[in-house]
Amino acid sequence: MTKHKPATSLLLPLGDLILVTGVFMLGYWLRHFLLPDQLLELFNMPVGFRLPTSHYLVSGLIMGVIEMIMLQTFGVYRQAYGLAHIEELAWILRSSFLAMVVTLSFSMASGNPHYSRFVLVFAFLAASIAVAVWHWFCRRIIQRSARKKGQMVRVAFYGNGILAQDLTKFIRNKSSVPYEIIGYIQPPNSKIKPVLNSSCDAENMFSWLRENSVSELIIADTTIPGKEINSIICRCEQEGIAYKLVADLFSMVNLTTRVVHMGGTTMIESVPPPLGGITRIIKRSMDLVIAIPILLVFLPLGFLISLAILIDSGFPVFYVHIRLSRNNKPFKMFKFRSMRAGAHSEKGDLEQFNESSGPVFRMKKDPRITFVGRYLRKWSLDEMPQLINVILGQMSLVGPRPPLPEEVTEHYTERHLKRLQTVPGMTGIVQIFGRRDLDFEEMVKLDLHYVDNWSIWIDLAILILTIPTIFSRKGAY
Repeated sequence: MTKHKPATSLLLPLGDLILVTGVFMLGYWLRHFLLPDQLLELFNMPVGFRLPTSHYLVSGLIMGVIEMIMLQTFGVYRQAYGLAHIEELAWILRSSFLAMVVTLSFSMASGNPHYSRFVLVFAFLAASIAVAVWHWFCRRIIQRSARKKGQMVRVAFYGNGILAQDLTKFIRNKSSVPYEIIGYIQPPNSKIKPVLNSSCDAENMFSWLRENSVSELIIADTTIPGKEINSIICRCEQEGIAYKLVADLFSMVNLTTRVVHMGGTTMIESVPPPLGGITRIIKRSMDLVIAIPILLVFLPLGFLISLAILIDSGFPVFYVHIRLSRNNKPFKMFKFRSMRAGAHSEKGDLEQFNESSGPVFRMKKDPRITFVGRYLRKWSLDEMPQLINVILGQMSLVGPRPPLPEEVTEHYTERHLKRLQTVPGMTGIVQIFGRRDLDFEEMVKLDLHYVDNWSIWIDLAILILTIPTIFSRKGAY
């Protein structure tokens, strides 16, 4: 059976090299030709001695080559990321930073003390965004071309329960790989209720897979006995069919884990969560460095919003409500009031119109929302006062959204409580993936992935992607 090839080729790395080199030279042009006077006035950066253009061109090429090597090493060119653009952007940021450090080291080693640090910092930020946009554009072209030419990755599911349904939704809406779903197979020993129609029975499935040229099988049923899974995997290897196996980690462990091998036996080992100790200090420092300037810049806008709320519906301007922070610690969360006064007490009368699942209440045409409030929510401006919570240490810029105390006491399971192992955030993975359009269990999955896989690069990626998410206004109501 024909195996599918990665959805990338020389196109991505070649484009990366050109972009990084081009951005580097753009930084050189800005520093020495277009904005020298402005930089002197704003940052006291004198023009001083200017190195030859050829030196910067060589440095730009070095940074581009190093970035290509880093992206290849981190698997950006070959991986289909579970969180698509968030995870990929995080690795691009990391690669750009390392490429910047290596380029700076090369410059220092070559004995050029007049080398512009502005060019390097500019290249790091601009190259990260340019490469991310280029990857997004390139993958979209590859997906469309694959669909047009009939070169999709033909995939089938062994399992037709809720898990298979969730993966199908992700593949169709968010996957960076051009998948074509061929069908579903009902496992004979499954304990999960089927919700999707079966395409064939398990006994004849490999004949069916060959007849339909299926190149990848996703085993999406966690109740199948291990002996049966081993048999399917061995047969897939014989037939040349790629496979993915869903691991039911939540039923086995409740901590961050990694796969280890001991004497040829594959095991799952718990490791300390990544957000602890020095990493928590780093995250807190980043919050302060970013939140304080943003709050100062947006103070005039905050005054205008307060005035608009007063004219529209009177006092109070702010909505203050008790939420839970890390380790179930209660705190007062601030927002601009977007509903009429006393709206929270009316929530019980509207429960029958709830459009979400679990403890979360969402209603697209909530009658409690004021005229000004509707616009504040559409552009996420009602969240601005939470910068105060961030500065006070009660919230972070990035993290799971803070729950209500009654949501936790009445509805949270032990698994859900893991969301409270980190400080809640103003924005997060949930906001990037659909905000209010996601149901509660989808939110929990994304938040737990964030808790278990936190890095400074994931936070930076989420902050960057929050900007286009706000302007798209998807899920904002």
